[in-house]
Amino acid sequence: MSVKSSFIAAVFDNSVPGTREGDGWRVSSVSRDIATVHQVSAGDFTSAIEGTTGPDGRNFCTHVMFLRSGELSVEQHGYRHRLQVGDIFVACSWHPMTLAGSGEVDLLVLTLPGWWALRHFMDTLQILPDLYVSKDYFAAPIIASLAQLITDLDDEVAVPQALSMISDLLRTALAASTRPDTLMPRARGRMGEILWFIARNIEQTGMSAQDAAARLKCSVRTIYNTCAAHGTSFSAVLIETRLVTAQYQLLRSEERISQIAYDVGFSSLSHFSRLFRARFGITAKTMRANNRAENGILPPR
Repeated sequence: MSVKSSFIAAVFDNSVPGTREGDGWRVSSVSRDIATVHQVSAGDFTSAIEGTTGPDGRNFCTHVMFLRSGELSVEQHGYRHRLQVGDIFVACSWHPMTLAGSGEVDLLVLTLPGWWALRHFMDTLQILPDLYVSKDYFAAPIIASLAQLITDLDDEVAVPQALSMISDLLRTALAASTRPDTLMPRARGRMGEILWFIARNIEQTGMSAQDAAARLKCSVRTIYNTCAAHGTSFSAVLIETRLVTAQYQLLRSEERISQIAYDVGFSSLSHFSRLFRARFGITAKTMRANNRAENGILPPR
């Protein structure tokens, strides 16, 4: 029986935590630290997922997929990969993708912010047609077990540690699984290049599209056109990446808010504060205080 595919698209569209189910499918999603973990059970389906087109760039994510039963075909960049049970596939939300599942599909999807993935485990030298780790790679079961463990954990110390371990293992596994004949020119992954450049140079005050063009050896017009093709702009992606990075640091360190703002590239604390409140609906100070209260943490003297 073929099930409706809209629920699959929702998983890859910054889906909110909770459980949703219908005729022949079920999705359970939980938030853990910076990650969202989705457990998907479904019958046969086909789903075409568009690349991220959010005007503010906030949905640029990386999805790490773990196939646990059934069959799954993934097509991205014009390449099709048939996953076997135990395989790991890393998909970038800024590229369109088609998924086709058959049998009793059981899929775990670990969704991470694009900036975080680019800094921690994504390849920094090439853009690959697919980021794939075979079930036969010795660490594949370990990575999958850690991803499942994150679902079961609800500890503000253990979850970041588990995510760090996953990123270290993925970095090694992806490098080991790359075949030289599958590399594609970086130009075909221009949006990925732009995101990587921003993530790697986020502390650079006054970063501009001109800086990105010089580093990526392309014209400024190419930077503008690439971002526009994804429904956003260079400045929108830059600001979003800085704000989400600042939020991450704000909730996980005791660093002064002003220092966090400067560390992610803002030259003005007032400018940062205004953008932060517009993005998250509350001030950085209030967000930190609320987080401490929720976790029973006393404010520092």
